[in-house]
Amino acid sequence: MNPFQNGMGGMPGMNQGTNLLNIITNLAFGFVIGLMVFFGPKDVIDYGTKLAGDLMGLTSYGKQFSGFGFATTALPYVILAPIGGLVVRELSRIKSLKTFGIFVLAVAIGFVIAFFTRSYFTGLI
Repeated sequence: MNPFQNGMGGMPGMNQGTNLLNIITNLAFGFVIGLMVFFGPKDVIDYGTKLAGDLMGLTSYGKQFSGFGFATTALPYVILAPIGGLVVRELSRIKSLKTFGIFVLAVAIGFVIAFFTRSYFTGLI
């Protein structure tokens, strides 16, 4: 038996299928897309920029980035790019109808969560 056939590092039981991180990423993607549908992309990106700026201000990197103007121009992409990249990676790993169904279901649940929590975010965004 080929040890590399079982997955990463030859560990048995380590398949490349859907795991909890993939499901959470897809839920987050559906949630962000849902917020963009209900509030508009500009408002959601502005709110994400504010949140990312607050988070970066808590770290020592925030002062360094703000000196270069990075904090004001690239903060929306600090939030959206990793989620988008993980979703694209998840889409590239879809090899069966079951995996696609899990992806669509997770994104739909994230969208539904955004629908039910939109009253909470109305005051914030």
